[in-house]
Amino acid sequence: MTISVNNRKKQAKKSFEELINDLETSNSEKVRYNAARILGEMGDFKAVYPLINVLKNDKNGSVRLYAARALGELGDTTATVPLIESLREDRNVDVRVRAARALGRLGGEIVVEPLVEALNDENPQVCITATDALIEIGDIATDSLMEVLFHEKVNVRCDATRALGEIGNKKCVELVIKMLKDEWVNVRIYAVTSLGKLGDTKAVPALIEVMKDEKENDLVRAGAAAALGVLRDTRALMPLRELIIKAQELGELEDTALKSFKKIMAANWEAIPGATPVKKPALI
Repeated sequence: MTISVNNRKKQAKKSFEELINDLETSNSEKVRYNAARILGEMGDFKAVYPLINVLKNDKNGSVRLYAARALGELGDTTATVPLIESLREDRNVDVRVRAARALGRLGGEIVVEPLVEALNDENPQVCITATDALIEIGDIATDSLMEVLFHEKVNVRCDATRALGEIGNKKCVELVIKMLKDEWVNVRIYAVTSLGKLGDTKAVPALIEVMKDEKENDLVRAGAAAALGVLRDTRALMPLRELIIKAQELGELEDTALKSFKKIMAANWEAIPGATPVKKPALI
């Protein structure tokens, strides 16, 4: 039996200095972006300024992309302003996406406004990544997101509504309730979901109204029913029950309503006259 042997020698690992030299002087874009990638993984802060220089000046989008990624991995806030500039000005979509992601990692109040602006980017992936970055940053992004809830662009309203639900600051509840009246169904879907995640029972009457509205989109109504189950408020029991009984057959909406009804009953059975807890079968 003949055994084939791969005689190619593994490349020796390059030193930090060699990688910096590759990053700054190589004529090969592949060599430069591989150097940027490895420098990010190495975690040496001495790479920050060379990477910033590449991010700002390299003519190749792939190299700038990996520089942005590396700067996010290194986590040095020195890179914040250059990354903001790339997010706002770079013509390469992938660079803007990576810049947004890196800014989410770096955090701080300074990155909030540029990321909120990026919700209006012409490319959907930049908008989605900026939204995720704002969610990662958390509570300090709440006020700025509230300010763009009623933006003229539907995708901005969707992204802001989703982000506020994920962040979870209850100060935005009343504004998110208003999004239930938005003309676009996607915004209303995000609104009912976010109201469940925000966990404020102030939203219960509005969610009941949406669920009962037979002219409303079924996905929105089902989302409202699901949110009511999350909130566990007994005011929703009768409307949920009526919806279930009224149906000739259980579709997705009614099935969601039934699940929410059970959740509320389980959470509040002690306060409901005549209710009994569901007993688990005894183990034999």
